[in-house]
Amino acid sequence: MRMVSLRAVCLYALLFSLSAGQAWATQGQWGAFVYLFPKSSAPLEDSVLSSIAEEIADASSGFSNDFSPQKEKTDTVQFIRVTGYSLNGNPVSGSPAGLIRVESLNKKGLDGYVEAVTQAVQDFYRVKTRYAVTRQLNYTDEATLLRLKENAPKRAAGTDQPNVVVFPLSKTPAWWALTQEKRQNYFFANPAIFGKGHLGHNEVGFKYINRIYRKLYHSRFIDPEQDFMTYFEYADADVETFNALLSGLRDKTLNQEWNYVEEKPIVRGKRVATAAEMFKQ
Repeated sequence: MRMVSLRAVCLYALLFSLSAGQAWATQGQWGAFVYLFPKSSAPLEDSVLSSIAEEIADASSGFSNDFSPQKEKTDTVQFIRVTGYSLNGNPVSGSPAGLIRVESLNKKGLDGYVEAVTQAVQDFYRVKTRYAVTRQLNYTDEATLLRLKENAPKRAAGTDQPNVVVFPLSKTPAWWALTQEKRQNYFFANPAIFGKGHLGHNEVGFKYINRIYRKLYHSRFIDPEQDFMTYFEYADADVETFNALLSGLRDKTLNQEWNYVEEKPIVRGKRVATAAEMFKQ
């Protein structure tokens, strides 16, 4: 593989490090989710993996390492070692070998990063990138926003919250045909409309919100294969908490909104501090 320095390709990414508040509240923050799919089932030699990891580290030098989050940083990179790949709860073959989440307020910086990573790995990995962007929350009200601010957990370092779930999904055409008012009804407890026991998306989430870090990105009209990208982090002690959250959202008695959801393959993984650790099995 032709190994060249990628620093020149990504140098301009250094210019886009801007200050902001908590990442979940930052509007217009772009996220690129870079999936690395092996081109061969044969394991790569350690020397090859080391060279690839060095090139990815070089490309990532203009971004803050999100293994130890810093509030003021909006240009960040997060390396994820993949431990599971599933669709609707069932394993999917052809799992990615690693996944990188990189963020910036400037999409051109992300484009340059993805180009650099693609050059570094193209002989051995197929790169698939999902783009999405944060924006104001929909289907909410003032009381819900206050509950979010009061209950949403602070992010911790990867040593404390090592578990990651990257969950893309879309909504059916029938969902988008509903009015905004009708769509919003599904997010609140509405037993009079949907039957006894209905909690809605928001109330299911509030049962677990103080244990699970969540960040929502929008990708409708950006990525034709998905409408949303949801990113989660949590501690080892909260693995079952996350499973209960996902089970509750999928329960169409509790949350009839899920009748309109089309799940895409979910990545479960571990946050790691370096690109080299991302490739370790």
